[in-house]
Amino acid sequence: MSLPRASSVGIIVNPHAGKDIRRLTSAPGQTSDAVKIGIMRRIAAGAVEMGADRVLLSSDTHHLSERAVDGLDGTFEFVESPLTGSHLDTVAAARSMWKEQVGAVVVLGGDGTCRDAATGWPDIPMIAISTGTNNVFPSTVDGTTAGVAAALVAGGAVALDGVGRQAKRVALRIDDPNRDAIVHECALVEAALVDTAFVGARAVNDPSTIRWVVACIANPGSTGLASIAGRVHPVDRHEPRGVLITLGAGGRRVRVPLAPGTFATLEVASVDPLEPSMPMELPGGGVLAYDGERTTPVSADSAITVSIELSGPRLIDVEQALAIAARDRRFDVADGTPSRKDPHGD
Repeated sequence: MSLPRASSVGIIVNPHAGKDIRRLTSAPGQTSDAVKIGIMRRIAAGAVEMGADRVLLSSDTHHLSERAVDGLDGTFEFVESPLTGSHLDTVAAARSMWKEQVGAVVVLGGDGTCRDAATGWPDIPMIAISTGTNNVFPSTVDGTTAGVAAALVAGGAVALDGVGRQAKRVALRIDDPNRDAIVHECALVEAALVDTAFVGARAVNDPSTIRWVVACIANPGSTGLASIAGRVHPVDRHEPRGVLITLGAGGRRVRVPLAPGTFATLEVASVDPLEPSMPMELPGGGVLAYDGERTTPVSADSAITVSIELSGPRLIDVEQALAIAARDRRFDVADGTPSRKDPHGD
């Protein structure tokens, strides 16, 4: 069951995912530290089981990584982090794993955490596990299975090109006369302009302030800003296009779930499909939100250029990776092979 070459698997966790202010204004669930530790422990055990030579983990202010691998067999390393308690920790962890040539990274968090990881490592080979709020980009994956799949890809037993599909991004170029330089940003699901003067708690809660939404994934079953595009003009994550939804009077009125258990009626002024790599200039005046989080204040004089680009993370298909491994008998044990110690450490 060993892998054909040396392999390194990464694990990045956002300790704050699934705990933001939306729990005070709507009815989402909460992902506790204990749940995240359990998922990380299963990922590490799965990676070790498939012969990963080392597992690199992000450092965090809650010490989730250290607690997750305590007592496990295997080689575990903790990458350096500024320990700001912010998104910068995820960006730094992904960048460090890129430099360490990690073969596959399992990311625990929401859309924003996945975006932060892709900021640090633009085409990061990623398995994204949902532990956040209103998640569209990550999905629910068992930690044990994710760890096994990550090790298979990292070690070359399963080729990344065969199971890692490059995701889209919403690319933004922000030319604001109030800034010294042009700013480049991206989103993995959607970018939106919110008519407010402050970033504040980052979550977008007031539907009347949303001016436009550009989505590269528009799932009608999603919740949050992505649900606006999803219920007006669905776009699959694997098709190359995107869509621009402009809010305002004169068009359709649509009912959308902007937060778990909370619905709002929005007026849609226009719907414009976006072809890949075709730039469109949009107005500013407010705060730009990326993947549901208000981030960048922009003046009304700003020129914001957006486009849909196929330059996001390499999203690993876990089931496909395991199916290929099973076909190639990667899970078979040769006669006479001594039993291995259970690596779970309990």
